[in-house]
Amino acid sequence: MMTNTHRANCANAQRPGCKCSGCGGSQHGWQGWTSLAADQPEKRDDRRRELKEEAEADQRSGRRGFNAHNRQVYFDLARLDIADYLWAADNRTKINGRLPRDVEPSSTSSDLGRIDAVAGEVMESTWPEISAGIDSLVRNKADAREVKRLLADHTWCSLLVGLIQLIERINKAVDLLTDTAKQFITGVLSQRFDSGLPRLVTDAVIRLVVDKVWSALARLLEAHFPLMGTDTLRALRMLAMFTCPSVEHHPEVYKHAVRPLMGDAHGIITDEIKTQVITLFTAWWRRRAPEALA
Repeated sequence: MMTNTHRANCANAQRPGCKCSGCGGSQHGWQGWTSLAADQPEKRDDRRRELKEEAEADQRSGRRGFNAHNRQVYFDLARLDIADYLWAADNRTKINGRLPRDVEPSSTSSDLGRIDAVAGEVMESTWPEISAGIDSLVRNKADAREVKRLLADHTWCSLLVGLIQLIERINKAVDLLTDTAKQFITGVLSQRFDSGLPRLVTDAVIRLVVDKVWSALARLLEAHFPLMGTDTLRALRMLAMFTCPSVEHHPEVYKHAVRPLMGDAHGIITDEIKTQVITLFTAWWRRRAPEALA
């Protein structure tokens, strides 16, 4: 359940690089994109027109400018393609063109249902306990609020990418919840998250997040949710793209989520948008992080 301080522009991913202390990034972006995916096609058509009008052309050449604004626009268009795919591929009964959202983890037969189940259980439902735990660990209210704000700086998309990497490497559901896997995720977050407070406090916050997430994953398994396999990987990649506050500053999301989805056999992202994303981001990653292209 979202807290009262969670901002709509965070849920709807309207501000790249958003750091929201109200949700610590646990509800950033994915809520808005999945809501759009479940809505009538006309809503997405309107958003697509708005985005294409926002794309800036180089005044001299007339070609799309290689700038941060256009990278964000075309990344949003790629996310919009995913939303279109989620709506079209979902066989559940649509009412007035809209898809249902109340789905039990044990009955997720669609990609949108799987995204809702994972995000709802692992991210949204864990946040109240994580937030309360941070308040206990960091008694100063201003410092606690700052820790929550900093968690929104790629913590959740890093966690999702870590899960993607684990599932790519193992082939048994039970192996996903081993201590070794848990330590791997803890290490991933340790490299990304810095609370600005003493290391002991930072490590305690990371352990708190991982413990709550691990409990949520165990609940999904108990509900017979298929944590392994290509369907789950696809849903996690989409969720990572929906969640990441700024993919141009997160090469792991580009490498482990964006690129695989652009090559997915389902044709999730259209050729037009795929070409623009590859062109814009290849130029960016060549300068900033060549390993993202490996």
